[in-house]
Amino acid sequence: MNGTGLFEAVRSGGGAPDAPAIIGSRGEITFRQLLTAAEGFARHLDAHRTPDTLVVARIADVTARAVVALAADLVGLPVLHADPNSPVEHTGLTVHDVTSHRNGEGFTRWPGADSPPLWTGRSGDRRELTGVPERSHTFLTSGSTGLPAGVVRPVEQVLVDCLRIADHLGYEPGATVVASTLAFHSYGFTYGLIAPLVRGATARHCPSRSVPSQLARAVHKHRAAHLIGLPFQLQLLAAGNEADPGLATLRRVVSSGAPLPAEVGRALTRRYGFTLENGYGSSETGAISLAPVSEHFAAGDVGRPLPGIEARLDPAVAVGDSRELLLRTDSLAAGYLGPHGLLPLRVDEDGWYRTGDLALADEDGRLRLQGRVGNVINVAGKKVSPGEVESALEAHPAVAEAQVLGEPDPIRGQVPVARVVAHAPVAEADLLAWCQDRLSAHQLPRRIDLLSELPRSATGKVVRNLA
Repeated sequence: MNGTGLFEAVRSGGGAPDAPAIIGSRGEITFRQLLTAAEGFARHLDAHRTPDTLVVARIADVTARAVVALAADLVGLPVLHADPNSPVEHTGLTVHDVTSHRNGEGFTRWPGADSPPLWTGRSGDRRELTGVPERSHTFLTSGSTGLPAGVVRPVEQVLVDCLRIADHLGYEPGATVVASTLAFHSYGFTYGLIAPLVRGATARHCPSRSVPSQLARAVHKHRAAHLIGLPFQLQLLAAGNEADPGLATLRRVVSSGAPLPAEVGRALTRRYGFTLENGYGSSETGAISLAPVSEHFAAGDVGRPLPGIEARLDPAVAVGDSRELLLRTDSLAAGYLGPHGLLPLRVDEDGWYRTGDLALADEDGRLRLQGRVGNVINVAGKKVSPGEVESALEAHPAVAEAQVLGEPDPIRGQVPVARVVAHAPVAEADLLAWCQDRLSAHQLPRRIDLLSELPRSATGKVVRNLA
């Protein structure tokens, strides 16, 4: 893919010129119209560029985001994908389509979809971009494991990731991929937008808060074979009493962005004929694995890495039987966006990236995640992986989902405490007794709080704090 950018990859991806490329809330745009719009906006960006220009895409409309991404690619400008509704301002040439942010110079609507005007204006002082590739995409992490960080992915790595996803899932010209994700996050941008386009498929975008009935209508209308969604949507789908006939055309469904509860995966596998795949990845690496869910699916199961990705466990970082997962992949990001340019990833001299994830591996190389290195609970010097305790709780037939956190303790430093969402009546005492039969003494939760739901971020990830 050397030398090939997003624009050229979409242009040569096999989509018929007059076939719909993107269908969003404002209508559809064909491949011909999409490429023409990108060429027009590229001229607009080129006229406003200065040294060290960073395009900040604060864009709500998915079609507009695609136009800006392809346009920036044509003129060789890096893009930072920002949440259009976030109050945080990022230094750069800001492009937005949100009414409350309309200042700067407008750009004429393009043909096809009922598209909003794009507004451009500079925010902040000149930003240093030392080491940041000209054609790159920066994605802000969710911040669920720390402060949000800007992960810089060169366009070559974005394309490697998108083609790997598209080929694994079987995207092809004429097909429709229904996606209900956040397009300013790496998962939504790759799986649900660019990966379909570079294989000539139609990206049908639904709002990220869509409920199963809305997704079923979109799938049925377009006879879609692929659905890219979030775990909370699949939880709602599993809670229904019977299969939704609107989903009958689906062959592959992907859940990613947050862990998929084991019982949800098993319930959907029993009820539907599609293949449900639990996606694992990160902004730094792109897609790592897509594990088919079976009746034996357990919490944390992410399967074997996709072709082109190597994995190994580091025995030097151990918590119980878990080890830190290291990865080597050709889709690895270039680094993080710092105040004065590019900051390095945690990569050793042999190219192994430290994920910060704790994992187990079976003899066939299938991985099971056990939590984060930074979330390890230190109980009087003994290390407890939250994932191991969560797995024990989620094995209980009444438990739908569990979260384990470290609570400060004046004697032992920390102790585990658990939050549980149950789908059947169960008492805290019963769950504690269940854990005593399966865990060591230092792993036992001091208490178990029964909740109606776990706190989540906008992407569906469980928020790890005691508040």
